Amino acid sequence: MISEKGPYLQNILEKIKEERNLDFSQYRENLLSRRVMARVRSTKTGGFEQYYYYLKLHPEEIDNLMDVMTINVTEFFRDTPVFDAIEKNVIPELISKKKMGSNPVRVWSCACSSGEEAYSVLMLFAEILNKEIANYGLTIFGTDIDNRVLAKAKEGVYEDCQFKNLSAQKKSLINKYFYDIGNKRYWIREGWPDYMKFYYNDIIADVPLKNMDMILCRNVFIYFSRKLQEHILERLLSSLNKGGFLILGRVESIPVHMTDRFIEYDSKNRIYVKK
Repeated sequence: MISEKGPYLQNILEKIKEERNLDFSQYRENLLSRRVMARVRSTKTGGFEQYYYYLKLHPEEIDNLMDVMTINVTEFFRDTPVFDAIEKNVIPELISKKKMGSNPVRVWSCACSSGEEAYSVLMLFAEILNKEIANYGLTIFGTDIDNRVLAKAKEGVYEDCQFKNLSAQKKSLINKYFYDIGNKRYWIREGWPDYMKFYYNDIIADVPLKNMDMILCRNVFIYFSRKLQEHILERLLSSLNKGGFLILGRVESIPVHMTDRFIEYDSKNRIYVKK
C-alpha cells in the first residue's frame, strides 16, 4: 500500500526537474504514478516516500526513472493506415504546392524517440520523389527530451525486431534504404542521414521549430492535461505554414474550440490542415 503518494510524487517530479530540467507537473497524475510505481517495485523501496529518499541517495537511479517516465514505444511505419494516408495523399499534395529549387520541404517529428517515425517518413518521400528529392530541400527534424534515444536515432542502427509487423512492400523499403550489418541489425545507408536533423527539444518549454510543412505529434497528447494539450497545439500552430499538415495519434483530436483554425483533412487518421 502506497502512503502519502501525492506529496512525495510531487517531490520526485521536483527532483527530476532539478536534475534534468524537465517539468512533468502538467502530465496526467495517474500516468505519472504508474510510471514511478514501476521503479518503486524494481527498487523494492516499498512506497513513494521511501523511493524519493532512495533517489536522493542513488543519483544513478535518475536514469532508470527517466527510462520509465519517457517510455519510447515506437517502430517503423507504426500504425500502417496513417502512413498509407501520408504516402498516398499528404506527401503528393504537399509536393504539388512546392516548386523544385524554391521553398524547402520541412517536416517535424515531435517526440521522435529513436527515430523510426522520422526515417519512415523519409523513405516515403524518397520513394515518391526518387532522384528529384535533392531538388526539394527536404529536411526532417526529429526532436525528443531523451538524449539517449536521440543518440540512437543519429546512429541509424536498428534491431530486426524494430521492423516487425511490416507489409511485404514496407519490408522492401527497409532492404532498399538500410544495410544488413549482421546479427539482425540494420544501418541506414549513406547519404540518407543528410536529410535528417535530430536534437533535443521540449515541446512544452523550448522554442518551437518554424516554417513546417508537416508536423507529426502522435500519441503525445495522451500524457498531458487538457490545458497542456491546448498550450502545445498553439505552439504547433505557430510552427506550421498555412496549408501545413498536422498529424496526431489516432485516439487524439483537436479541442472543439480550436477546430475553426484547422481543416479536418482525414478524420479517421487524425490528419488536419492549418487554415
